[in-house]
Amino acid sequence: MRSHFPILDSCVYLNTAYTGPLSSPLMEWKAKDDISFLELGDHYKTKLEKQYYGEARNALARFVNGAEETTFITANFSSAFQNFILQLPQSFHFLVVEDEYPSLTGLIESHGFSSKELPMTSEIERSIWDELHRNNYSVLTLSAVQYTSGILIDIDWLTKIKAAFPDLLILIDGTQFIGAHSFDFASSPIDAIFGSSYKWLMAGYGTGFAVVKKERLDQLQIPISQLEKAYDRGQLSVNAIGSLGFALKMLLDEDFSSLLDWKDEIAAYLKEGLLKRNLLSDNVVQRKNHSSIFNIQIDEKVYESLLANNIRCIWRGKGVRIAVHHYNTKEDIDQFFYFLDKIS
Repeated sequence: MRSHFPILDSCVYLNTAYTGPLSSPLMEWKAKDDISFLELGDHYKTKLEKQYYGEARNALARFVNGAEETTFITANFSSAFQNFILQLPQSFHFLVVEDEYPSLTGLIESHGFSSKELPMTSEIERSIWDELHRNNYSVLTLSAVQYTSGILIDIDWLTKIKAAFPDLLILIDGTQFIGAHSFDFASSPIDAIFGSSYKWLMAGYGTGFAVVKKERLDQLQIPISQLEKAYDRGQLSVNAIGSLGFALKMLLDEDFSSLLDWKDEIAAYLKEGLLKRNLLSDNVVQRKNHSSIFNIQIDEKVYESLLANNIRCIWRGKGVRIAVHHYNTKEDIDQFFYFLDKIS
């Protein structure tokens, strides 16, 4: 897979959590598709929009093991999440986590839902559990992987929470999760998962998704047709939808579990080096499992030096966020630490 991404030959790419790189096969497909638009004009949309949507919808449902009829392609995470919560009663009370993705908490607030934020700690699942026993909530919503820190939410805990509170609606931002972790939506305690596709799925810009459990829609008395109409508002890029379908097919055609095993090995190698240098927050150090996203405690001058040495990363929160995917190597990590040790 690494050979499909030319950008990896010119830098140490540790920025998938910001943007997944474009692959050569997808670039070639997009170029051919643009020629179709050039030649067909309005007939391009007429001929290909429904086809691409159906292919992307089917591929995404297969990828996460969701039902195709309740899988929807959107423009991004924000539109996916917003159009779903607008179907909920205004009386619903949300439990969220501090320092969440701003679009998630912002949409809850801007649409007039009441909510409470819990501080992020190394035992966030226990904090959620205790809070749910203290107060009544209709919805728990949070990111499966916290976008700043990379903290990975324990799905087993969510299963325990769902068993204790079966009526609790669990809504998850999967932008930093889908494509980076093994996930079976059908067997999970999650009622709906939303995300953007340009990071870990490497599908390019312009698409997001919503995958919902039909039984929860039935309980909420939300007809599938009503949700389809909500997600049909606004024009989607035909090329972007086709790109998502193409990118998902690439992953489905690969031994994806082996790719994830390698990603996890690389992430563990990176974490070991970060721990030796005391660069991780206590919240991350104290947790057993973590994602492949890390926020390292270095100052802005060191960050600028990393960029100058062609280490792709980004400032997030109070530190620098780095991330590894299945196309990264131990040589990438060694090179990163070489420059980091040299300039720190």
